Amino acid sequence: MSKALLLVFVVDSSDPELFAVVNKHLHELLALHPYLPLMVLANKQDLPGSCSITDLHDALSLSEAGDRRLFLIGTHVRKGDLELSSGVQDARNLIFQMVSDGR
Repeated sequence: MSKALLLVFVVDSSDPELFAVVNKHLHELLALHPYLPLMVLANKQDLPGSCSITDLHDALSLSEAGDRRLFLIGTHVRKGDLELSSGVQDARNLIFQMVSDGR
């Protein structure tokens, strides 16, 4: 029995050439955990040419993620930044909330 409360999956949204492979691995993982909520962090949203959240949702076939809570959050993290981006803060707060709620 799994004690996991949430699947967190990070995607480099600036590298669409990898989306097909990422999609395959994500859906293999989802099949192993069909009821866990899913949080996809679309990283590198600050880079020019990064994929939009809507396009990433389509590229990863998230509409086929099953009957689960789904969160898709745009993020960026830069080495040396003193503050977390708003997307990372949102993800962190949501994780804290889900852990304290026990699901």
